[in-house]
Amino acid sequence: MTTARWVTRSVLALAAIGAGCRGELAPLCEDGSCGTQTSWRKTFQMTVNAKVDILFVVDDTNAIAPHLNVLATGFADIGQRLQDMEPPLSLRAGFVRAGQCDTRTRGLACGVAPPEQFLRSEWCGSMPNFSSGLAATIGCLADFGAADCAPAQPLSAALQALAASPRPGWEGFLRPEASLMIVLVVATDDASGDPGLPTPVSQLVSRLKELKADPSQILVSVVGPADCAPGDVPGPRLIELVNAFGFNGLYTGLCGRDPLPAALQRLLTPPSLDLLQPPCLENVRDVEPATPGLQAECTAAAHSAGPDGSVTSAPLPSCDQGSPPCWRLGPRAVCGGVGPGWLAEIVQPAGWCFEGGSNFTIECLLCVDANDPACAVQP
Repeated sequence: MTTARWVTRSVLALAAIGAGCRGELAPLCEDGSCGTQTSWRKTFQMTVNAKVDILFVVDDTNAIAPHLNVLATGFADIGQRLQDMEPPLSLRAGFVRAGQCDTRTRGLACGVAPPEQFLRSEWCGSMPNFSSGLAATIGCLADFGAADCAPAQPLSAALQALAASPRPGWEGFLRPEASLMIVLVVATDDASGDPGLPTPVSQLVSRLKELKADPSQILVSVVGPADCAPGDVPGPRLIELVNAFGFNGLYTGLCGRDPLPAALQRLLTPPSLDLLQPPCLENVRDVEPATPGLQAECTAAAHSAGPDGSVTSAPLPSCDQGSPPCWRLGPRAVCGGVGPGWLAEIVQPAGWCFEGGSNFTIECLLCVDANDPACAVQP
């Protein structure tokens, strides 16, 4: 473990990062008795955004009637899994009908605060717009029944809900920085378009991809007709739809095992932060060589986004001198495949919300010469 020395003037310099300032650590070896020293600074990504907007298009025609129990069970399962996710998603979820006659949603009946017709669970669940739990609200919003006009037109319904000029109550549903997932739950193939003259799927796909500047932010899952009876095959238009999204497209049969949770598996698996590797520092100077272990002189600051989009920067104490959030150095065998070093880590308090993404800047006093006796301490 390490003992940290906190240098107030360096902290003030770090807090001025946004203004382009470059704070230097104070020289500790002005007489040259302990070799050449330098300071090292870098900003590292600490967390990522986990924002997802999900649009569920649910078949509410007579064709879905034999599967209503499957839908009820599946949406209850999805709702519970989303509610239990750690860390939680920043979620917006909307539910629309695939039938042609009834365009009503169930927002008001399910406790969603008007005028919005979709649920929001943002900033680690601290900003909901519904009165019941997330799981119960999702199950309620999906309960459309099976009395709407056939045939189902799920692709048209999706585009109407996501249009640039949305219907009342859907303003702001799409967030530019969020991923968009479209989930179609239908018992028949898509019939979007005029009677007897369906709109080409390629045309509908083009309109969907225009919803995002980066179409790779769009995921499409279909729970559709397949395997419910001998000889059943997937709907060809729905298959064309998911194929148009490549790796981001998924088709699962309505009569398969747990079809609805399977359609959302990519979201129901907690996001991995494995790629957000913390920094590894080589040649860290020991400012008190006579004391066992490494006494490093470092400063750190956290930069985090808030609900209003503002970015806050604040100095962090060492974990030896303050409670989380704080920084510490821990051993690591190899730094970048070169040699032994020290791993910098930011320790967060319990219940920390990282929805907006965050970075941290760390600056430590290093030795220029790896053979310097002050750098002889190794992890």
